[in-house]
Amino acid sequence: MNYSKCKIITKDGSSTFRIDRLKESYHSIHGAVTESNFIYVNEGFNFWNLQNPNKTCRILELGYGTGLMTYLTLLEASKKRKKVVFTSLEAFPLTNVEIKLLGYNDLFQDSNTTIDFNTFSKLSWDKLVLPTNFFKLTKKQIRFEDFNPQTSFDLIYYDAFGAHAQPELWNSECMKKCFDLLSNKGVWVSYCAKGSVRRGLNEAGFSTQRLPGPPGKREMLRAIKS
Repeated sequence: MNYSKCKIITKDGSSTFRIDRLKESYHSIHGAVTESNFIYVNEGFNFWNLQNPNKTCRILELGYGTGLMTYLTLLEASKKRKKVVFTSLEAFPLTNVEIKLLGYNDLFQDSNTTIDFNTFSKLSWDKLVLPTNFFKLTKKQIRFEDFNPQTSFDLIYYDAFGAHAQPELWNSECMKKCFDLLSNKGVWVSYCAKGSVRRGLNEAGFSTQRLPGPPGKREMLRAIKS
């Protein structure tokens, strides 16, 4: 998927990429950092933590993209001193040059962490790395359809491009795969609130919730494996 990308500045001042051919952006134009924190860190990671304060959180992310959500989760884990084992899937990784162009290193220069964003982005793919004492990371260059792990997860960040761009990742089979990958009471969270996706989640066995969305989006979805 070697499509041309253009950098755009979103409404909260943070940058992202737009792929005009797919009519998709890597993050919301209403705020890349705002959206990522609202949906995935707050309604996903922090929600799960409230229910499981003393457990390590095993997170699966689809897909890695710019690395923004992964890094924001690292910052939150460091702040809360919460142990996280994070696995991120990306079939078409951005280059380090492309990621550096977004300027996230300057955006997070005051963050209280032992690793800056540029160094974080250069961590190796397809091997376990430990960027902080609280965060273990494996970035895998693989399609979700081909991913067959031997372990389960507590939380899934489902952040594929929209169904018009990647319809194969929003069907009922993928929702069932998510259900099977999660541990009991595991959480699935996404910006997507399409009725067909919610029905697929329900058919897979999830209990689903429509929640108020971040700025610029009326709703989002969270699902729990019951």
